[in-house]
Amino acid sequence: MQRVIATSIETPWVFQSGTDIMSVHLEWGELAITLMSGGDRKVAVVRFSEIIGFRFLDEGDLLEFWPACAAAQGWLFRIEENGWFDLEASRPGFIRSEVKGLSEYFVASQNGCVSVLTGDLPKVEIWPI
Repeated sequence: MQRVIATSIETPWVFQSGTDIMSVHLEWGELAITLMSGGDRKVAVVRFSEIIGFRFLDEGDLLEFWPACAAAQGWLFRIEENGWFDLEASRPGFIRSEVKGLSEYFVASQNGCVSVLTGDLPKVEIWPI
């Protein structure tokens, strides 16, 4: 198993306690992932457009993403190597493996993680609760 190489993306808020994914919503080509941290009394919404695909898995099924995507590093990451995209690209039927401008992002939380393949940068909003 190869370890993932990832870069933490700086966001407007650094959670001081663990986060949970509250919802994953796809509508009209935009994916919105809502996270909440009760200890911080904040909600973060990260939005992706130009969605190619996404998956939600329990963090226990994504051991190759640790420690690169551990909570101490943040909660939003750009995956550089050995992520879901590379796994899909190893299949002969994955025709997007040669598409330029496609990026993989990873949203980490205590109750699950979302991998996103997109042609655009994520947009983050932070709200008090």
